[in-house]
Order: sequence, then C-alpha cells, then structure tokens
Amino acid sequence: MKMWKRYVRERRSWIAAFTVVLLFSNLLFWLDGGLDMSGVSVFYFNLVLAVLFILFFAWRFKRETAYWNELEKMEEEPFSAWEELLPEARFPSEKAVNDVLLQGLEMSRESADEMEKRYVLKTSDIEAWVHEMKTPLTAMKLQLEPDLADERFRKIEREWARLFFLLEQQLYLVRLPSIEHDTVMEKTTVKNLVFSEIKAFSSICRERGIGFDVEGEEMEVTTDVKWGRFIIHQLLSNAIKYSPDGSEILITAKHDGSNHVLEVTDKGSGIEARDMPRVFEKGYTGQAGRKQNASTGLGLYLAKNAAGQLKISLSLQSVPGKGTTATVRFYQPDHFQAPLRSM
Repeated sequence: MKMWKRYVRERRSWIAAFTVVLLFSNLLFWLDGGLDMSGVSVFYFNLVLAVLFILFFAWRFKRETAYWNELEKMEEEPFSAWEELLPEARFPSEKAVNDVLLQGLEMSRESADEMEKRYVLKTSDIEAWVHEMKTPLTAMKLQLEPDLADERFRKIEREWARLFFLLEQQLYLVRLPSIEHDTVMEKTTVKNLVFSEIKAFSSICRERGIGFDVEGEEMEVTTDVKWGRFIIHQLLSNAIKYSPDGSEILITAKHDGSNHVLEVTDKGSGIEARDMPRVFEKGYTGQAGRKQNASTGLGLYLAKNAAGQLKISLSLQSVPGKGTTATVRFYQPDHFQAPLRSM
C-alpha cells in the first residue's frame, strides 16, 4: 500500500493529463453540433477510456515498482553483498541508477581498502614501538632483581611494573579490532588464567599488604588463554588499585548450573550508582578514577570488548563504600566454531 500511494503521488502528472484530455473531449462533444452523439454513447466513451487508463496505470505500476522493491530489500543485506543483489535494469532510468550504485560501491570499497592499509600500517608501527620499548625494560628488570632487598629498588620495580603494564595495554588496544585473527579457543583451568596475573602484581601487593583468596582454581573453562589472562589482569588491576591497604581480594570460580563463572571481589571504595552505566566506556574514569592519577579509563573498556569477542559475559556489581564484584561468565564450548585442544 505504501508503494502504491507513493507511485500515485509521483504520477500525478499522468492523472492530470488524462483528466484534462477527457474533459476536453467531453467539452468538444457538447460544443460541436456536428458530432451527433447520445448521452449513453458519451458515457460509454468516458467509461472505456477510464478503464483503459486504469489498466495501463496498474500495468506500469507493477512493471516499474518491481525494480524499486528489489532495491528496498537490499537495505536488510550487508553492504558488501549489494553488488550481487542489484536487480536487473529494464529501463534507461534503472540502468542509470545501477551505474551510480555500482560506482559508489567501487569507491566505497577502494576507500575501505585504503583505510585498512593505513590502519594496518599504524598498528604495525605501534606494535614495533612497543616491542622496541620492551627490550630496554627487560634489561632494566634484570638489573633491578639483584637489589630488590633495598626499598628504593623495590619502588623502582613497582614503577617499572606499571610502565610495562601500560605498554601491554597499548599493544592490546591496537590488536583489539582484529582479535578474531589472534585467538585460539582451548580448555584451560582458572589457575592457569589467574595465578600468573596475581604474580605480576606481587610487588605492589606485598608493599600494600593486599592478599588473595582463590577458590575453585581447578575449574576448567574454554577461552583464549592470552586474551583471557588480559581480561583477568585488567580486573585485578582495578581491584588492587581501589582496595585499602591490608585488605583481601576474593577470587571465586564456580558453576552456576549452565555456565562457568569467575568472580573477583574487592573491599574497596566501590562505584557510585551514577557511574555504573558508563564504567565500560572508553576513557571514562568516574569519581573514584579521578582520585587515582594512575587511572586511564581504558582497562574496563578493553576488558569488556575483548570479552565480547570471546563470547564471555563481563559485568560489575558494586556497593559504594563496601566494594565491587566483577563477574566473568564463560559460556559452554558449543558457542565456538574453532577446534578445541586440551592443555
């Protein structure tokens, strides 16, 4: 009905022209005394012309709108498939539209290819820079280790760990858009995901007296180990950052009946209710983050996006002044198409 109304509106000139011709013909019959036609003949004349015009109008509607109906269906399909779905042109105007669309598709494809090349080049430059930076950092770490009994060197080590973490974060940030090319789904244990990341924070946790209580570490989950550890690292970083000195962070792995669940609970300052809807936004630090000069607003953003790519659910529950619980929900292996392998 919508297409019919639009077609009638666009063909108003046809209808007006037919009406004018019909009225002129009737006026001619009435004024010209030489045309001896009865009222019935005039009526039949008008009726036949009206029926023929309606039939012609319906035929043109069906023929002309078939092309536009096919075009409208293309809106529901991916842009990349438009070239194959483009309907066949039967009129010069339709061919002109096809030519314009094909030209636009080609230009869009070339533009996308150029943008991808620039992105790959930029990503490669950043990855190369990060790896170059890691070389002197590794050398610094080796030189620091023999002197860690000295408090001054332990402070330097903590700053070294933070610098190394920020470099790793930048590396994962540029790799995130192409994460599908950098994942291997496999079976692993919570222990394998969590303990290495706890060790990475050992120096700052010793300094602040923060401990960890891990339950259910032998539970098996299916995920990409590298990206899974990255997500856990971001959650632990936040938990440690906002936990008071001398507190304990609880890490619990359990099965909720349908999925494997990992929870990271701290006793920190918590998150204000007004900040909760935006905690996963890129660059958003919230009230607690503004008090922490070390907050970048990238950690939860990266963790949430990486989790989404891995078919992992990540959510936060928080009570201001009492702490925050980050919940990581690993779905069952049948959600993945990649082959699995046991560790």
